[in-house]
Amino acid sequence: MQRVLMLGTDAIARGAIEAGISYAASYPGTPATQILEYVAKNSSVPCEWSVNEKVAYEVAYGVSLTGRRVLCSMKHVGLNVASDPFMTSSYLGVRGGFVLAIGDDPNAYSSQNEQDSRYYALFAKIPCLEPYDGETAKEFTKIAFDISEELGLPVMVRSHTRLLHCYSPVTLGEIQPEKPVNLVKDPVHQIAIPKHVLILHKELNAKQPKILEILNRHKFNQIIPGEGKFGVVACGITINYILELGLNLPILRVNAYPLDENLLKEFIKDLEEVIVVEEGYPLIEKLVRCHHPKVRGKLSGDFPMEGELGPDPIFKLFGRAPQVVPEPVPPRPPFLCPGCGHREFYKALLEAQPTFITGDIGCYTLGSQPPLNALDTCLCMGASIGKAIGIAKQGVKRVVAVIGDSTFVHSGITGLIDAVYNKANITVCILDNSVVAMTGHQPTPHLGIDAKGEETKAINLAEICKACGADTVVEIDPYKREELVQALKTALDTPGVHVIIAKRPCVLVAGKLKKTN
Repeated sequence: MQRVLMLGTDAIARGAIEAGISYAASYPGTPATQILEYVAKNSSVPCEWSVNEKVAYEVAYGVSLTGRRVLCSMKHVGLNVASDPFMTSSYLGVRGGFVLAIGDDPNAYSSQNEQDSRYYALFAKIPCLEPYDGETAKEFTKIAFDISEELGLPVMVRSHTRLLHCYSPVTLGEIQPEKPVNLVKDPVHQIAIPKHVLILHKELNAKQPKILEILNRHKFNQIIPGEGKFGVVACGITINYILELGLNLPILRVNAYPLDENLLKEFIKDLEEVIVVEEGYPLIEKLVRCHHPKVRGKLSGDFPMEGELGPDPIFKLFGRAPQVVPEPVPPRPPFLCPGCGHREFYKALLEAQPTFITGDIGCYTLGSQPPLNALDTCLCMGASIGKAIGIAKQGVKRVVAVIGDSTFVHSGITGLIDAVYNKANITVCILDNSVVAMTGHQPTPHLGIDAKGEETKAINLAEICKACGADTVVEIDPYKREELVQALKTALDTPGVHVIIAKRPCVLVAGKLKKTN
């Protein structure tokens, strides 16, 4: 058996490959981006960068309907986008193993919130596995496919930035063969209409005891004996922090949800005090509080409710100093790269003097920072156009929506159609740098290259905007300052929906793109 150092993202991908997946779908988003990248670069498995997470989930579900195994990966806020098909898929069930790999981002290192995806699994009534190192990330992913097929449910593998972006030893195993295509028509379990819903919900509820039985069978959640009347419930990666203390404490290691309350009761029955350690929201802590009068954790104020937990608050609680104290490093806030076309665009936009600028998610979000201070609001992927419509509809003039090329395809097209249909007076600026730059320069639909690096049909953004009914569509190199300023002023002073595409490749990949095109 070969043992290698792997990122957590790569370990999850390797687990899926070893499980015999036939397809993988994703939309780039830190910290989960590299999961699909590993599949694309290290296997013959077909895969795709979908236009958004909802489509990625739907594509993956389609693969599962054929009886074959599929991996769908995304970051936590991406699951918000995919939540519509996700929630209903647990009712309908799956045929081939379906694993949803989610990368949460405690501390919001590269995200707009810190949400805990375990609650989504709880909400959908599906199993959730949470690895604590690279080895378990790979193994849990492999097992998740078996569990998915045994239950007929999607299974979530939830991890987060610290594990996904760190290296640890992983044992490589054999790759299972793909399953044959076996597409079967089953209207009750494949058509989500009202007359089927109660039947499907009843079946889903009936699977809940089976979920606990399977999780107990695999021993994802285990009691580690120790001494004393003081115990710790450690969830996911936090088991490593507790073990680093070197204390012989009773520990309940939690790596799968839902947690069997009988196991919890057995663990706490002789304990005088329980500490619950978990990254994210106090999900398990709330459960423990239902069964024990003295619990310490986030709700008690012993651990912070915001930010990444990490080992430091735990060491502080136990009165221990970290064994290794890292040297302080100067802060390095993100900024637009030297030569970035986005910077030149914002200079021109500010010169045009818009009243209000609604922003979006991507490299161009950095235009909100000094010295540009060029954005007035930023909410989520694709929201810039909708916000601009709402503001303009209240009589505010010269409103600009700024959105990136990939984000426009992700969830901005519907906003543009809404602006046209509802006669909004806004200027939509699409900053086209030809790649999904902030997450690692993944290709976009209009670049003409797929996830495997192979040529495909390129989508034309200008033609899409014209087809949506925009009154004017203009493409300009943001380095042509005077031309851009004049185009912006004209759009701002003219009623209707006007689109300006500021087109210049990302400076970090411009040379490579020239060779490709």
